[in-house]
Amino acid sequence: MNFISIQLPLFVRDSINPLKLVGQKISAEEFAKWKSFLLAEEATIRLLVQNYSFTHQDKRSNVITGLISQVITLSNTVEKYIVKNSPVWNCHPQAQQIRVHYLFTCSLFEELLSTLKRYFPAESKKARITHFGLAQVKMELKQKQAALSNYIIQRGTVDHELSDLLLNGITQLINKKNLTRAVEQYVIDFTNLVMNATGIETETLLNLMIINDFNQPEFFLYCVNRWENYLADIPGLHEQREMLLKEKHKLFDMLLKSKKDATSRHGVLYHDLNDFLNEKYNFVTQLVKLRREATRDMEKAKAGNRFLINLPVPQFGLFIRMQIEKGILAKENIGEIFSFFATYFYTANTPYISAESLQKKSTDVEFSTAKKMKGHVIGMLNWLNTNYNLSNYN
Repeated sequence: MNFISIQLPLFVRDSINPLKLVGQKISAEEFAKWKSFLLAEEATIRLLVQNYSFTHQDKRSNVITGLISQVITLSNTVEKYIVKNSPVWNCHPQAQQIRVHYLFTCSLFEELLSTLKRYFPAESKKARITHFGLAQVKMELKQKQAALSNYIIQRGTVDHELSDLLLNGITQLINKKNLTRAVEQYVIDFTNLVMNATGIETETLLNLMIINDFNQPEFFLYCVNRWENYLADIPGLHEQREMLLKEKHKLFDMLLKSKKDATSRHGVLYHDLNDFLNEKYNFVTQLVKLRREATRDMEKAKAGNRFLINLPVPQFGLFIRMQIEKGILAKENIGEIFSFFATYFYTANTPYISAESLQKKSTDVEFSTAKKMKGHVIGMLNWLNTNYNLSNYN
């Protein structure tokens, strides 16, 4: 279904194109026809839309979205005539009248879009704001932002970093390329929500921003850094898990409350924050598990299942290698030899020794390791000499 006749785009792109008006004298009757034609077209579109029976929701959405897009394109074309192509018609003897009729054309398209917005709010909110209407919309949104800034400053109960982040985020939304009606309505609704909240404080504002999906990267980082700072002040891993669970519950509780409030919404930000808490909780849980295993290994070692050796792992590996190379330990099944020592021995700094690492360190020997091992061997010889009178024997 085409709600726009073929004559309307032709009229906009051809009949009132500045290049077509150059050198022509436009009569009062032609100016009157300009207005009357547009009014008749606008009335026809409005009537067709009101009386058309849509059989399928998806089809309706596609048709109306297409109609809104066509009207926006026509409006932007005329706005281009007013601004970018003004040098073409500014020298025309009837320039003032031409400008008035161009402005009338854009205003009529704005009225048509407002009508479509009333009947089809879901499709209209996805649409871009026309170039003609953009300046007015931005001015109104900046006024709302200024009112919000004054409101927060006067109360003085909100963290400066959070309030700056909020106001900068709204600025980014206002200056967004291809600003949509949805973003315009979001800024209006959210600023009203904050200013109508009773006893606005840092925590209240933070919760409102999360519930209403204030999905700016800087705000996400603010929330994450806040949690990271909380965790840094909690030394115990179990207590950290408890804190993360409480924050997850708070988020979920916010979600439940927002479902009861028609003015609130949740979206991408809520899920991103929840995912962060899940990942952090899983990380801390893994740390608890590793610490528990390390403690269990240490307890086993102290219980006598494993034996403490007072050598660092590199020296221990070299000590085993010396025995292998001198034939004290057989060279067969070298891997099993190192696995045995790794299983039944531990060092002060390494409760659980990796067999692969122990074997590798037995051959990748640093000079300082060899020098210390030589000192141990000399110490052993001196002990033999002292205790068994071997000083006079070669």
